[in-house]
Amino acid sequence: MLKKIVLLALVVVAVAFMGSCTKATKLTGTLILQTGQSGDVQNCRVQLFVSQDLTGNPVMEVPSKQNTTVNSPFEFDNPVEGYYYLLAWKDLNQDGVLSDKDIVGIHGGEYRPGYGGSQVTVKDGQTTDVGDIVMLIYKQLKISASGERVNGATQTNFTYSFNYDVTITSLTITFPGFTPVVDPDAPGAKTAGTSYHSEGWKTGGAQMPTGSHTLEFVGSWEGTAFDIIITVVIG
Repeated sequence: MLKKIVLLALVVVAVAFMGSCTKATKLTGTLILQTGQSGDVQNCRVQLFVSQDLTGNPVMEVPSKQNTTVNSPFEFDNPVEGYYYLLAWKDLNQDGVLSDKDIVGIHGGEYRPGYGGSQVTVKDGQTTDVGDIVMLIYKQLKISASGERVNGATQTNFTYSFNYDVTITSLTITFPGFTPVVDPDAPGAKTAGTSYHSEGWKTGGAQMPTGSHTLEFVGSWEGTAFDIIITVVIG
């Protein structure tokens, strides 16, 4: 009887020892502020996505840690084994989305909308260190536009502005019920924050239409071509 009790005790000890040897699954890395940029990379959102274009909800999210303004480590505890894309960003204007002047970085590249960089592989029982995630200030071109009918609603005028310096090659306006028209006066360099006008649109004395109008801006910004359509509703 004594021998059986001793044997049972040895089995219990062995099982406990084996359980203690199970390794945790972790994903680690460090957010590094790009040289020449200003900002604080502490307390950024670090997110894992299954889609390369970063659509849908993240499967996991952790905050980066307090360290220095230019160096902030992060750690995911027990992520599910699989393949992910990593996005890190700081919502500086608190609008809930990644937008102009937020701080952003991805694994294996430089962030742009719809591009999540390279895959991160997570394996059970292993710690995966993705290394440095380079963070920089995100720039997003935004166009503000409005319109109104004047002179007894027989004329329509538009006003527009940009948040960065741009060069416009064309502005095409589509009025409800009409063929798109090109503003011949629109092309040229535009300065950020300055209001520009597309005025004097008429149909020969009849009232101008109300409803949704579209303004299509084509041009270049910091060496990159853009084609942006803005909807302007006129009552």
